Amino acid sequence: MAPSPISSENIDSRKKPLSRKQGENLLPLKPGNRITAFSSLKNRNFRRFWIAMIFFYNAMQMGMVARGWLVYTLTDSAMALGLVTAGWGLPMVMFSLYGGVIADRFRKRNLMLITQVGLFLISLVITILIQTQLIAIWHLVLGSISSGFALALGLPTRQAFVKELVGESDLLNSVALNSMAMNLCRIVSPALAGVLIKFIGIPGVYWLIVVSYILNIFMITIIPAGELVAVKKDISISDDLKEGWRFVWESPMIKTLMALAFIPILVALPYQMLMPVFAKTIFEAGETGLGLLMSAVGIGALIGSLMLSMLKDFQRKGFLMLIAGLLFGAFLVLFSQAGSLYLACFFLLFAGIGNSVFFTLTNTLIMENTPEKLTGRVMSFYMLTWGLMPLGTLPAGALAEAFGAPVTVTGGGLILLTVITAIFIFRPWVMRIK
Repeated sequence: MAPSPISSENIDSRKKPLSRKQGENLLPLKPGNRITAFSSLKNRNFRRFWIAMIFFYNAMQMGMVARGWLVYTLTDSAMALGLVTAGWGLPMVMFSLYGGVIADRFRKRNLMLITQVGLFLISLVITILIQTQLIAIWHLVLGSISSGFALALGLPTRQAFVKELVGESDLLNSVALNSMAMNLCRIVSPALAGVLIKFIGIPGVYWLIVVSYILNIFMITIIPAGELVAVKKDISISDDLKEGWRFVWESPMIKTLMALAFIPILVALPYQMLMPVFAKTIFEAGETGLGLLMSAVGIGALIGSLMLSMLKDFQRKGFLMLIAGLLFGAFLVLFSQAGSLYLACFFLLFAGIGNSVFFTLTNTLIMENTPEKLTGRVMSFYMLTWGLMPLGTLPAGALAEAFGAPVTVTGGGLILLTVITAIFIFRPWVMRIK
């Protein structure tokens, strides 16, 4: 049976009754609806999780710079960048849904620990191959695929674990803080990696990545495993998946949010994969330029996540999400046409704000409107959209080879702008999602 069209009324019914009088102007927020930017860190276990994620994101961001520079230095090929980036996508597509089922059946702390140990071992092997000068492109592709298996389980587990640690009342704050940790690393880690490549080389940077994973694993081990949410374990995995899919399909809001997130993942985010091309070929700025470009995105994203972390009962999440999408697309186009490195960094800062706010709100709205017992499975469907990003990276790499990186990024930004504008016109109820 097809779901009924969503309306402002049934959007409102999904939320708890508002304490304010209906029809009262919801902006600006009153002092009682504000929380401090770091309120969720009062929770000791979330604080440990947050620190663990800083080490994790540092490893990921430094790895992105080091791997991208290594691949492009070895091959001078944007297509090779796309191939290595795409490697993790196949396992994500194939196994992330099963990762969600597993996340709902087992203790999430333990599952996170398993996945992080896996990522550590993969990084260690790649580091040794680089150190011994035996590294080849196929090693990096295989490492990317192996990481995809770990992420297929780890990403939906991590998303569900956040909700388990803090509950719904601080969910927006905790998601924003998690985003803040990631974006803080997007500022510091790429710039640091770019500088360190010049002084200690690619092997030295990869050894720092290995150390980051060790510290990440330690912080996870000191978080209590927690209690299992009661779920039916006597039903098959396929039935579990069907239950999760049925909820997504029968919820117009969840279904639309996931579809809306998929567009920038497919057409806009592949610009990150092309950063080495811009740094080395377009701006002729080398490793340092690559670090600056990626850090500029991180600064903007940090600003965006910090803004969101200070809000609790914000009642216009849907509207703000769409505005952020427009901001992301517009400044992505401006970045692609920038005539200098510093102007490009300026545009990327605002693109980072839009990117951070858009995905943080999408993530939060999906979790807020999902029952606890289904969180892992529903978030696995959401993470599946991220696993499909290689559908964008491979064509982006090929288009960049044929027409240049600026044309490719411009096209992605324009498509995103067109889709968001269409949502405003043809799906105005999205603006009313709270």
